[in-house]
Amino acid sequence: MKSNRGFTFLLTALLASSAQIAQAGDIWPFDVVSINGDKPQTVAYTGLEKAEKPWNICVLFPHMKDSYWIGVNYGIVDQARKLGVRATILEAGGYTEAAKQVSQYNDCLAKGVDAIIIGAISEAGLAKSVEEGKRKGVVQVGVINPLKSDLVDAKIFANYDDAAEAGAKFIVDMTVGQPMKMVHFPGPQGSGWAEASTEGVKRAIAGSSVELLEAKYGDTGKSEQLRLVEDVLQAHDEVNVIFGTAVTAEVAGQALESAGIEDAVVASYYSNEGIVDLIGSGKVTATVTESPVMEARIAVDLAVRILEGKEHYNHLSPTMTVVTSANIGDLDLTRTFAPADWSPVYSVE
Repeated sequence: MKSNRGFTFLLTALLASSAQIAQAGDIWPFDVVSINGDKPQTVAYTGLEKAEKPWNICVLFPHMKDSYWIGVNYGIVDQARKLGVRATILEAGGYTEAAKQVSQYNDCLAKGVDAIIIGAISEAGLAKSVEEGKRKGVVQVGVINPLKSDLVDAKIFANYDDAAEAGAKFIVDMTVGQPMKMVHFPGPQGSGWAEASTEGVKRAIAGSSVELLEAKYGDTGKSEQLRLVEDVLQAHDEVNVIFGTAVTAEVAGQALESAGIEDAVVASYYSNEGIVDLIGSGKVTATVTESPVMEARIAVDLAVRILEGKEHYNHLSPTMTVVTSANIGDLDLTRTFAPADWSPVYSVE
């Protein structure tokens, strides 16, 4: 089990340091974990005030179908504006569109951009393109989705096995001794982070009264997740824990109501905006947040630091917090979600 580290980070977050729970509008500092060999260290990250020149940055997203990635868009765009750099944001349209993302990467490269920030659909699918970017001296920063390659200059992403382990462990502790039948909805197979979340769930429930019936993979669009939950409820009469993506938690209530199931535990291992009201109303029991708006801000800051030859971290992971109705009022949600009136922006000049 690799994750004593993950729960140490979780405990740090739950202790609610003043850096992590700031007043709305405060951006820095933000607690992150610097991954350096076997000695990760929590540090307070502070971004640059201004870039030395208007660098041209290309940004790749899997999609902007939900408030999670819209929040990432906000973090990228707002930070680019604060630093005074240009940004072009491209979204592929979904986790089935790996080939399109490769094409978008190659278009960025052909345009001679200074840096590319990559929210990867498939690391393997992008491997040859990233190698070409490295040869051409383009600064490359991974954001949100795991990029293990040493070819990128820096990366910031959550360990989704740790996030899923934290969320599933909360369920284990909450239902201690009760026979619980869980189905996990990790997200799209082949993405890496989805498979990692399944491993985290397995670690969390080992030796407990929670049984994992199966893991159902699929795209994170609402219609697909609703279909998957409905299929599972038809196949397994005894399901009383729905755990998975934020979109899964959003749509689970509809499927459970249609199936006539009451008192099921619904939780997710990452957050989107729809989760906030559902946590408050008690329709979702718990979620986990790694503050993706801040991950996006830091990705822009890392790209600028590298372009300007400034000192920078190579591998960062955000601290994570289990969110319930008991603590949601204490959290600075501007670090997790875009403002309510935000619409996706695709170009910063």
